[in-house]
Amino acid sequence: MSTQAPEQDEHQDAYLDASQLSWLEAVGMASGALLFVSLFLPWFSTGGNPDADIATAHIGPNASATAFQTFRIADWLFVLVSISPFVLSWIIARRHTLDWPTGEVTMVAGLVGIFLVLCNGVVLGKPKPAIEVSLDIGWFLGLLACCGIFFAGLMRQQQKTSQRGRKPPGTV
Repeated sequence: MSTQAPEQDEHQDAYLDASQLSWLEAVGMASGALLFVSLFLPWFSTGGNPDADIATAHIGPNASATAFQTFRIADWLFVLVSISPFVLSWIIARRHTLDWPTGEVTMVAGLVGIFLVLCNGVVLGKPKPAIEVSLDIGWFLGLLACCGIFFAGLMRQQQKTSQRGRKPPGTV
């Protein structure tokens, strides 16, 4: 009488199971990489006006400043936002079970990133037109990347929520 071990799925024993990842994680990770790269590109440029300067970056007229030169705290928040899709992919590939829908934290991180980019370029960071400080390519790529991270997290958590059904609030 021989005892044979039951057949196991080859992916079950693997430390990381890349077959669990979808195109949404690829979009999220590409967006996270784009956000990280955008931090090293010019976010703000100054015109020829002698009053055009960015004090936090220590630049004057006819110059540009990256996010790392301009921001003191927000740049590190952007780094954390850029890492979030990679953490999501790690969680999915490791087949971890979470108490919240997979992708929800990445979605929130992307939304925070969108808020930070808009606040630091349009809402709070837009100087008077006569000063000639303008938004540069890094700012636009940062906004696009944060939107990609938000989209990937949103679609992933929607996908998981629709598969298992969500409980009403206040139930265990």
